[in-house]
Amino acid sequence: MVASQFITQTAFTLGLPFLPLYIRQLGVHDAKTAALWAGISATASGLGMAFMAPIWGRMADRYGRKAMVLRATFAGVIVVGAMALVQGPVALLLLRLLQGMLTGTVSASNTLVADAVPERQLGTSMGLMQTAVFAGAAGGPLIGGLIADHFGYRLSFAATAVLLLFSGLLVLFGSHERFQARTRVPVSRAERRARTRLIWVLLSPIIVVNFLDQLAGSIVGPVLPLVIADLAGPQQNGVATLTGTILGSVAISASVGALLAGRLTARFAPQRVVALCAGGAAVCALLQVFAPTVTALGVFRVVMGLFIGGTIPAANVLLGALVRPEDRGTAFGLTASATSLGFAAGPLLGALLVNVGLRAPFLLTALLLALESGWVLWALRGQRQTSAALSERSE
Repeated sequence: MVASQFITQTAFTLGLPFLPLYIRQLGVHDAKTAALWAGISATASGLGMAFMAPIWGRMADRYGRKAMVLRATFAGVIVVGAMALVQGPVALLLLRLLQGMLTGTVSASNTLVADAVPERQLGTSMGLMQTAVFAGAAGGPLIGGLIADHFGYRLSFAATAVLLLFSGLLVLFGSHERFQARTRVPVSRAERRARTRLIWVLLSPIIVVNFLDQLAGSIVGPVLPLVIADLAGPQQNGVATLTGTILGSVAISASVGALLAGRLTARFAPQRVVALCAGGAAVCALLQVFAPTVTALGVFRVVMGLFIGGTIPAANVLLGALVRPEDRGTAFGLTASATSLGFAAGPLLGALLVNVGLRAPFLLTALLLALESGWVLWALRGQRQTSAALSERSE
């Protein structure tokens, strides 16, 4: 599953990070308009995923986790591959909406792994899975940038489809799941409502963390290639390769951060790990507002990646430890929905902030990460008591 996660994220980051540049090639020549189209398409994808993620999560609890991983991966083969054939931004927008509704490989894979590994290895396993996400995202932008600069953006999306097909076959023939639908003991309506309230009390702080984390992480997406092009100057060639190099370097540092965070949760409370990572990332985001060169911007983003890479693994450890195994598909679906809403709002918000200033999205990113750091310490201060109440209710 780690190998599949790595290949899948490599595939998705071959072409998608360069959507603003691809859209300009499709006929939208103005930089601000291209950023707006990129933001709208990302918002469409996020909204589609936010709507469908809880549904896919419930289906995972009912029909198995592996089936949902296969659904998400093979759907990506068709939808993202079709992006290589579009002739305008409207068709690209529709495909991005379908991508959000039909894919969602990360949450599906995390659910499968969380249900399979022993509880004592949950932190390390979630860290490894998130490391695979960032490690795949490290090579993808660099390879995609090279492909785009030498062969065009369309080939990047075709290569994505090929890699996703290979990843899906790897899951199909290489992963094993002993899934058995758990029979639920009949309970009264009052007991069901009481348990639902407790689950929501337990999950709501984590849902907010996922939303803020993804919102902060995606605001800069539509404008980052444009900021790099602006800093590089009109004489700089290979902007896609330069952008891919920075994105790849950030992903490498984030993968290291994810692995370290997975280990730290074995020693420290997961909420403290999340708060530390979010706070460090906020400082680095603020420094990017004042970055004078491409090199300085890249350095600040790489250090930020080290911090931000640890937030979601620590939150996933907290979620996996608190939720019963038979409810994990639904729980991961709900948090994935929150993540998708953040992904939906972030790019559009970043594109609109361009009208305030090209660096304005970086400032908002810093503020949101600082809010996340404070929120997780405040909202999860009574986490152990809530978990104990939930366990007693289950018994």
